[in-house]
Amino acid sequence: MKTHKIGIIGIGMISEFHAKALAEIPNAELVAAHSRSLEKAEKFTAEFGGKAYDSIDEFMADPEIEIVSICTPSGAHAETAIAAAKAGKHVICEKPIEISLERIDAMTQAHADAGTKLCGIFPYRFNDVTNEMKRAVDAGRFGKLTFAAAHVPWWRDQKYYDEGGWKGTQQLDGGGALMNQSIHAVDSLIWLMGDVDSIMAYTDCLAHDNIEVEDTAVACLRFKNGALGLISGTTSIYPGHFRRVEICGNEG
Repeated sequence: MKTHKIGIIGIGMISEFHAKALAEIPNAELVAAHSRSLEKAEKFTAEFGGKAYDSIDEFMADPEIEIVSICTPSGAHAETAIAAAKAGKHVICEKPIEISLERIDAMTQAHADAGTKLCGIFPYRFNDVTNEMKRAVDAGRFGKLTFAAAHVPWWRDQKYYDEGGWKGTQQLDGGGALMNQSIHAVDSLIWLMGDVDSIMAYTDCLAHDNIEVEDTAVACLRFKNGALGLISGTTSIYPGHFRRVEICGNEG
């Protein structure tokens, strides 16, 4: 069994999750990590293994790295992903893949041209509950699909947004409760229901004073299969509520 050798770019909270997950995969090996701070990269590799880099050019030139795992802030994904494609390396990219369609298009085109793979991280497609729902939908268990919804009624305090100096900014976060917190629920909704035909939505920042993105978003959808749907995502609601995805039809 081939061992896939992976380098991580961006040292922060999420990179530790990546490193720990890689350690659980028999045919994956972490061989490098990059940070603009060599000290941070060295501390990371001392714990998880691999070589430490503070030069992106040297990191991309490392022939041992086959796959690049991008863990930088969302608005910094494109440059790294395109550089990886030019270096002939596959990419696993944290969500959201980028903060604009133009940047995402540039990333996908670069990897198409290079013949390399670009993968976003959407783990809910692999959990048991979502897959059971997917099998039920595909088998017609709910009859004619009529309604579906994704709800993410969460709270985030100002401390959350202040961490790292980029969360809640247009430049590097690109969006808030919808793009960041609700993305997995929205992805699950579209995976289960199919493409959306039309949408009407509102967003606003209602409970935070020092962020540039939405903390409340609601949308009404019409799917191409004719069903109607709702999306609600917040970081403005008193804590204690749970994320959920609902699929309904005339038989279940």
